[in-house]
Amino acid sequence: MIKLLTQSDKEKVMSYIGRNEIETSFLYANVVEFGIDNNPDIRRCGDYYGFFEGEELRGILPFYNLGSCIPHYESHKAVPYFAEIMKKRDFQFLLGMKKVVKPLYEEIKDCRKVLEFDESSYFINKNFKPFTLGGVSFIDAAGSTDDKIVDFVLDGRIKGFNQEATREDILKTLSQRAKEEDFIIAQKDGKLVAQAGIQTYTPKVNQIGSVYTPEEERCKGYAKAVVSEICERITGRGKMPTLMVKKDNIPAVKAYNALGFEHYDDYLIIRLA
Repeated sequence: MIKLLTQSDKEKVMSYIGRNEIETSFLYANVVEFGIDNNPDIRRCGDYYGFFEGEELRGILPFYNLGSCIPHYESHKAVPYFAEIMKKRDFQFLLGMKKVVKPLYEEIKDCRKVLEFDESSYFINKNFKPFTLGGVSFIDAAGSTDDKIVDFVLDGRIKGFNQEATREDILKTLSQRAKEEDFIIAQKDGKLVAQAGIQTYTPKVNQIGSVYTPEEERCKGYAKAVVSEICERITGRGKMPTLMVKKDNIPAVKAYNALGFEHYDDYLIIRLA
């Protein structure tokens, strides 16, 4: 059975997430911070569909207002039901563990134009190895409305991640963050040189994302330094850092390996027209 979930289903949703914590990290923070009922004014709210076997929730299909679909299921019986809903919904990004996302992608790929198909690795860090870089300091940018910071983050969204965005989008991104969802920017000699943030959290992990360095500042260790700073904060909370990285981004993979990150599972990020 498929149904649109509501706040009354929160207990079942949290139980499901607890069984699949790493693979449902986006679900956890979004549900805890913003609830299950959709509020169109909040980018991280959305419509959540649940797949049930009897009374047990066995899969969750979310469509977030920011344009992403990040599904998860325990039973492959959910795939055809989820695929039928996905064919009717408008979303830009399909992402998640490859073993979950690939079967759904195969069902819907003939109905949507694929703009990007990124084979990534989901990394976890159980043995953090700090890295510092002389002369680099860090700005806590969460909640900032400073023009210089907003412009830097907007530039990263457009040039670093090839996504359309407005200043309003960035202001919402910086403001609609949970307490432990740090967003920091590295600066050197007063110049902003790299950024990284915590995308989401669970009781055990903090997931890092939005890692960006302007092209003219790359290969100088700035991204490695800003991710190390984020990891320091995460491990200081007694949690484990995690992140996604494109498999063909060899410099980033090497930098993350040097910080102690290791491959956990294959991950897909698919951009659709």
